[in-house]
Amino acid sequence: MLQADSLITIKGTVFDSDKVPLPGASIVDKKNPKRATVTDANGRFTIAVPMNTVLRIGHITHLNKEVTVTRNEKNLQINLEVDSKPLEEVMVVGFGTTSIRKNTTSVATLNPKALKDLPFGDMGSALQGRVPGVIVQQGSAEPGQNGASISIRGNGEPLYIIDGFVSDRNRFLTLNKTDIKTLSVLKDAASTAVYGMNAGNGVIVVTTKKGEAGQMSFDYQGNFAWNTPSYAPKRMNAYNYADAVNKLYQALGQGVNAFKTPEEMQDISQHLSDYTNWEDQLLRKYAPQQEHTVSVSGGTDRLKFFGSLNTLGQEGIMKFKSLNYNRYNYRSNVSSTFDKIGLTVELNVNGTQTDEKYPPASAYTIYSRIRDRNPFEKPFTAAGQISNQFDNPVLQLMSPGYVKLKTVYNQVAGSVNWVVPGVEGLSFGFSGNYNVQSQDRVDWIQTATYYDEQGNATKEDPSNISISRSSFMTNQYDVNIRGDYKKTILGKHNIEATLVHTRQHYYSNALTAGSRGFNTTEIHQIQKGDATSITASNTEGMQAWMGYVGKFHYDYDRKYMVEFAGRYDGSDNFPDGKRWGFFPSVSAGWAVSEEQFFKGIKDGKVLNYLKLRASYGQIGVNNIDHWLYAYLPTYNYNSNAYVVDGKLQNSVTPGPTPSLNMTWFDRTKYDVGLDFFLFGNHLEGSVDYFFEKTKGFLSADKFRYTDPIGYELPLVVSKAEDRIEGLDGSLKYNTKIGQVNITAGFNFTYYRSIAFRTNEDSLTLANPRLRAQGNEKFYVGTGYIGAKFYTNPIDILNNPKRLTSRDLRPGDLQYQDVNHDGKIDGQDQARFGHNTTPTFVFGFDLGATYKGASIMATIQGTGARQTYMSNVAMGSEGERRLDFAFQNDSWSPGNPNASLPRPGNLTLNDNNNYASSDFWARKSNYIRLKSVTLSYDFKHSLLDKQNWLRNLTVFASGVNLFATGPSVKYGDPEANSFEGYAYPMMKTYSAGFQLGF
Repeated sequence: MLQADSLITIKGTVFDSDKVPLPGASIVDKKNPKRATVTDANGRFTIAVPMNTVLRIGHITHLNKEVTVTRNEKNLQINLEVDSKPLEEVMVVGFGTTSIRKNTTSVATLNPKALKDLPFGDMGSALQGRVPGVIVQQGSAEPGQNGASISIRGNGEPLYIIDGFVSDRNRFLTLNKTDIKTLSVLKDAASTAVYGMNAGNGVIVVTTKKGEAGQMSFDYQGNFAWNTPSYAPKRMNAYNYADAVNKLYQALGQGVNAFKTPEEMQDISQHLSDYTNWEDQLLRKYAPQQEHTVSVSGGTDRLKFFGSLNTLGQEGIMKFKSLNYNRYNYRSNVSSTFDKIGLTVELNVNGTQTDEKYPPASAYTIYSRIRDRNPFEKPFTAAGQISNQFDNPVLQLMSPGYVKLKTVYNQVAGSVNWVVPGVEGLSFGFSGNYNVQSQDRVDWIQTATYYDEQGNATKEDPSNISISRSSFMTNQYDVNIRGDYKKTILGKHNIEATLVHTRQHYYSNALTAGSRGFNTTEIHQIQKGDATSITASNTEGMQAWMGYVGKFHYDYDRKYMVEFAGRYDGSDNFPDGKRWGFFPSVSAGWAVSEEQFFKGIKDGKVLNYLKLRASYGQIGVNNIDHWLYAYLPTYNYNSNAYVVDGKLQNSVTPGPTPSLNMTWFDRTKYDVGLDFFLFGNHLEGSVDYFFEKTKGFLSADKFRYTDPIGYELPLVVSKAEDRIEGLDGSLKYNTKIGQVNITAGFNFTYYRSIAFRTNEDSLTLANPRLRAQGNEKFYVGTGYIGAKFYTNPIDILNNPKRLTSRDLRPGDLQYQDVNHDGKIDGQDQARFGHNTTPTFVFGFDLGATYKGASIMATIQGTGARQTYMSNVAMGSEGERRLDFAFQNDSWSPGNPNASLPRPGNLTLNDNNNYASSDFWARKSNYIRLKSVTLSYDFKHSLLDKQNWLRNLTVFASGVNLFATGPSVKYGDPEANSFEGYAYPMMKTYSAGFQLGF
């Protein structure tokens, strides 16, 4: 007789609803997921499991099914139904959840699994190109400082909600990506109204993983990466530099070969290796990065737990190990359920610590000094000591000085949810959070000792050696009390209602002190400096918010839907009478495909689902212009302000004039969208049109009145108005060809941002070419337009010329006479170009899996975008700014299609060529392979018999591997400038593995 724990053999076939065998279906022991197999090309499978096992059968395009087996089976036949699950997929929104089927608002989601193998150092850059409506720009990859800018539909920094509590940008950027369970982006007023005056820029909502009932599981992931500069601009070698300076001197009238003679030029060309390549001398080819994560999960139906530890380490690309960034994350989520009384209690403890070390100068300072050194200058003497070269960056890179930061964040959060027994659909909840963040920063500023070629040392002047020490501490608590009610009446009328009371309190305290003049550098303490140089300052602040939230959803048979949401919100940041506001919204949806007249179309199996939706609402924007308590009179305490009887005296002066009617900005949002599913739910998509108006901007009204008493006028609510309109949307496709699962996706965002009404003075408003009012906001600059080269003396004689220019020659710039008065002056200047902020972005996602192997890739790009060449990139400041190979592409009779004018500097022809003009606005739109990952799980082959092992996956991935665009020759296309002074963007190669058991 079979024992309960003995194994029985199950053989069978899995079919779809049309009795076609399904290859690639998974067969899993529900209680022990390590016992698993997949169906072959004919839908057949064999598995050995204990008696009375529940088998879970699943497939990517079909609904899961569970079957209990009690004896050996030789021909078990299982039929799976087509999956309509995408329509019921849960999306986390403000104070609740919804599904695609019943959602009436504009919400986008990201599957965090797409990020788990990728070597992103922050969550901001991980979002780029993956979510419709989200615009991400990075521009730099400096460890610890590379947090990308994030915008939703062209607005400012969004609000971040993590596990139900208001958080901040830094908490989001430093999340451990493998801890994330869901990520939702709330874009329209109806989805964000529940967050009131802080939600006008959109909301990113994150929930972290929790434990699941079942066998305890352990996971480890290690990721080892190497970063190298992406599309670093090519530098001039010694010969190129000497040739460029010779041409410059000749253009300035100093004669031929004034810098280097032909004989010297020949010698240089034969000994190029004797000259300095500053990047090779001071930068590494690759900088290492490591990330490790350990997690545990499990529990029973009554007690569940999840815990994780994560560490990320990054080194800088500069040599001498002058830059290091280390981050440590921990998280513990525990929940307990008391079924008999309907009570669930949760506790979430998490935290982050970052340790950062930088050189005693910014990346901008160091890189500017690297870029501006020429090949004839040297960082080290012949004896290998630091040279006395002017602005030698080695003085900082090998300095005993440093900048060190330690930031610690800890949070304790808990919640209680009570499902009222005997009252169907009624529940009450309470959640609370307390978090503390502190930072300690030390800036020890001391440059290295340098030497001349004779070995004579020059040490740092003690009066220049300084220390600054700063620290801050913040704490915040949040409390949410809520009630929820859900009811289905007569099987078709669905009602959901939520009421929430929420309040927040925030406190901050900061202290900064410093001194200089250190005769001894052994002890890095403030009191060891010159006592007369010691300074100190302290700030302290406190704020509180309170809100009342309401949501009501009704739908008839998931066919006709309407939802009302709003928040009555208050902040003590504003004066009495201006502290409270109501932010309402309404949205509605119509599932057209559920109508009887649509049945014929659905039966055609092309268009399975179609829903139209629309929303309207008013949201607040409480941004940086709303200074803390600016409605109160303040005073400035000024130290050492006067001398009385030969002694320094302190003083007190009035602060800014109080602003008594200031309040939040009002943003009105309209949204119309549609959701659809095609071809048996293989293709799904959504598209939205949005329109937004922002009013209530603050202004000192200085264009109408003069400051009456020497102080600025108070801020008042002005009539200025901005408008944004645009489109965003996405497509997702999944199918199966044989045993290969294929996925593909596309998303895009396009918008226009208009300064509809401004606070400009009447003189500015009278000039339509220069004023902001009525024009798009993201322009490059103002200056001359229509710039092109003079190609011959006739061009110069027969065309209007800039009044202040002289000695014009072919190869100089000719500008357009906009007002046709026969001369070029300030009246011909206009706004031009589209700056580096893209208003059209897009992304493609591609993936395929075959048994244990998979490949995933993301392609990301932008539409119109331009970068203005700075004086450094132009080379307008002469030989000190001749750095890059592209600067040699200057106009000459033999090179009429050059990218730069004839050689010169700011003094040539009274700066005709380098005046502000559209000539220097270069296209910088791009397409790049943002990421790609190849992986293989050995559990599907070599280790399939090892029941103790859940998975062993190895992977290789890359970030920013390839890019194309018109500005690649100047550097990485995402960079915001061409001079190379910022820490460069990085191309990353990584490899790692995941182990689960």
